Amino acid sequence: MENDVIKVTDLSMDAPLLSYNNWTQIKDKKQTRTSVTSMSATPAAPKIHHKQMQFHQSLAKSRFVFGGNRTGKSVCGALEAIWYATGLHPYLQIDHACDGWVVSLTRQVQRDVAQAKILQYLPPEWIVKVVMLSGSAFAPEHGVIDFIIVRNVFGTCSKIGFRNCEQGRERFQGVSLDFVWFDEEPPVAVYEECLLRLLDRGGVHWVTMTPLKGRSWVYDRIYLQQHRTPDLACFFMTWDDNPYLSTDEKRYLETTLPPEVLASRKYGQFVAGEGLVFPNFGQENIIEPRVFDQVDHYYLSIDPGYRNPTAALWLVAVGEKLFVVADYEVAGLTVAEHSQAILTRTRELGWDIRQVTILIDSAAAQKTSACEVSTAEQYRQHGLPVNTNVNKNLAQGLLQMKALFSNAAGQRSLFVCRNCVNLLDELQGYYWGDGEQPKKLNDHTIDALRYAVMAWVQQLTPPRPTLGILGQAKQQMLKKMAVKRFTPENVCFNADRR
Repeated sequence: MENDVIKVTDLSMDAPLLSYNNWTQIKDKKQTRTSVTSMSATPAAPKIHHKQMQFHQSLAKSRFVFGGNRTGKSVCGALEAIWYATGLHPYLQIDHACDGWVVSLTRQVQRDVAQAKILQYLPPEWIVKVVMLSGSAFAPEHGVIDFIIVRNVFGTCSKIGFRNCEQGRERFQGVSLDFVWFDEEPPVAVYEECLLRLLDRGGVHWVTMTPLKGRSWVYDRIYLQQHRTPDLACFFMTWDDNPYLSTDEKRYLETTLPPEVLASRKYGQFVAGEGLVFPNFGQENIIEPRVFDQVDHYYLSIDPGYRNPTAALWLVAVGEKLFVVADYEVAGLTVAEHSQAILTRTRELGWDIRQVTILIDSAAAQKTSACEVSTAEQYRQHGLPVNTNVNKNLAQGLLQMKALFSNAAGQRSLFVCRNCVNLLDELQGYYWGDGEQPKKLNDHTIDALRYAVMAWVQQLTPPRPTLGILGQAKQQMLKKMAVKRFTPENVCFNADRR
């Protein structure tokens, strides 16, 4: 049977252990083991790929690596599979034989990429048996492997099986697994079928991919939901993260490939981003939560909802930068309940509400037939002195926000703390609709951010000089002259009046 554990008692336990760029030299490892004898008498100092370290140290059951080509994502995917199979993981405590799959898109990709990486990093001394779909087991790198029986540190054997999406969903049924490695983005049906294979063993899975399919199911279900999905970790790798890439080669490709290709091939960004309202909002704009010293201004911005959620953002201005430190988005509550929750969060941040500029959508100043007291006045009655005088110019606000996320010189002035999960989800999924308007969907915290950004920019802008009485009269006269000059009766549209 495919998942039977094969007991092997006559294998030598003196076979060399696995290496990963001289892994044992890394200081932050948690487990010590014998290093592999170096091929060189004076080995070079090891280079550390810090993003790979973060991936291997993660305890999440679901891990996604979004990386460009040659960023090292497939290497860490292969090493993780080998470590699970052999029980030699340097960061995790594995206490039993593990069986898993390596899933590729096609047979050819399996042979040339994932299978090649496994064979490269798995020493022959640890291989008990190789079963082929095509080709010879004496030269497995030239054929297509079905599975490899691997010895482990428990005195038994584990199995690394290979699957490709060309085989169809049925080929992914009927077995129980401890791990699955997806090399590149699989069809959603294959992904879901593999998750079922992990169910009874409580297994884990990881995906290493360059996001070339644009806004696919991975974008919607993983990328946009990463901050609110438990036991999910996402990692982003670029060419600059890989210490083994040549600077000259990177510079050559940067000047050769078009920007839209570089977005995915170098940075691992999702392509087809032409519809994004904020395509320049990236990981550089996301920071870890922190306590800010010497704050110049505190902002609380509210976008009230009736049937829609009520959203609120807490922001601090420090010098020429603006930081969103907390967010709130809840539906189905009264103004009194929202006010209590917002005041509680403000106190938790250590803010004095009297020193905070509190902004709210100007529509909140209007009374409705259902209530004689406006929404803004209700918030004031419950301890939030809101200001409805906000700039709601949509086009101007979006352009200002985009410029703050990253201007033409690459400077960034607007940042979002990672704990603001509602705002992060909305920013990364905010698209243009028909014409010049974004889609009116999931934009509540974005609206709140827009009010605060425009207020902050206005505060930074020096006020225009006030005209005296004579200056005002002169300005009015010039306006009247301009209107009179360009009225239709003063403009020649008829060729006979030349």
